[in-house]
Amino acid sequence: MRDLSRGDRGKEVLDVQRRLRALGYELGREGIDGFFGPHTELAVRTFQQRRGLLVDGVVGANTWRELVEAGYRLGDRLLYLREPPFRGDDVLELQVRLNLLGFNSGPERGILDEGVERAVLEFQRNAGLTVDGIVGEQTVAKLRALRKAETGREGKKIPERDGGFVAARSLAGQTVTIDPGHGGDDPGVVAADGLAEKDLALALGLRLAELLRAEGCRVHLTREDDRAVHVYRRAELANAAGSDYFLSLHCNGNESPLAAGAACYYFQRGHYYSEHGRRLADHLGARLAAAGARALGSFGRNYAVLRETRAIAVVVEPLFLTNPAEAAAARSPAWVEDAAQALAGGLRDYVARAPLAPEA
Repeated sequence: MRDLSRGDRGKEVLDVQRRLRALGYELGREGIDGFFGPHTELAVRTFQQRRGLLVDGVVGANTWRELVEAGYRLGDRLLYLREPPFRGDDVLELQVRLNLLGFNSGPERGILDEGVERAVLEFQRNAGLTVDGIVGEQTVAKLRALRKAETGREGKKIPERDGGFVAARSLAGQTVTIDPGHGGDDPGVVAADGLAEKDLALALGLRLAELLRAEGCRVHLTREDDRAVHVYRRAELANAAGSDYFLSLHCNGNESPLAAGAACYYFQRGHYYSEHGRRLADHLGARLAAAGARALGSFGRNYAVLRETRAIAVVVEPLFLTNPAEAAAARSPAWVEDAAQALAGGLRDYVARAPLAPEA
């Protein structure tokens, strides 16, 4: 499906509008008319904000997939392990209910993988149901009947048993996928002087790869030259490599040239967030701040590369290319070196469980 934005019209826009209306979003005077006008754009932006997506008013691959997935409710269809996997809000509700009952279904990503199937089988075995891994009427009814409303944990994050830490204390032997954002005919943010996000992300990624290999890491890159890689393909490459960590490198942009600073993003969807991702994001941000960046903080987002990747994943935006001073600094090889050293150091600190300085 092509990207859709204000001014577009056609059957694809009708489909988007019907899905938004079914989810309760107001389309104003336009209604479902096949024209992507201001009310449709506002509805898309509101949907994106509520789902933790990039709020740009454009229905791209990630927003479209979220629109489709948001239309499913637990019990609407049979769920079971297959390839490609079932995905949607029904799978997400299944995971939430299983985790709440003490059956570990893994990160609440809304994707029915092997971990979810194991939790379903364990639940069926304990509930006296047919143990087949198929989530049908009987399994759904039993899940709803056993809902532990008295625990007061609905809508709250269930702490991860390891507290967001990993067993390894050294980077040696760890598998890291580095994902330089954009590429090919997608330049990303472009500075006033012409510096493109895709080029800076690649330069940073290549240098970071050298540093991590020197630490003994097995390093993979989603691209090593100026080529386009689909957002979901990036996650597939990381998963196929059996990555322990996934670092997606980008630059920020804003209408105001005064916007500046470094931000890191970890996976969050509703009440659930990745404790591992948040801890790693905090360490990466701390190192970037120590290297001279203005630290904006760590933020939970439902970006495709964060949701689809099984590794501990963080998106890093070390600067705003729309800020003239930051863009000028980024042209220096010294900036790339400092940023790469900071990211390698942040990953090293996370694995070593180095203490973070308390917030002022």
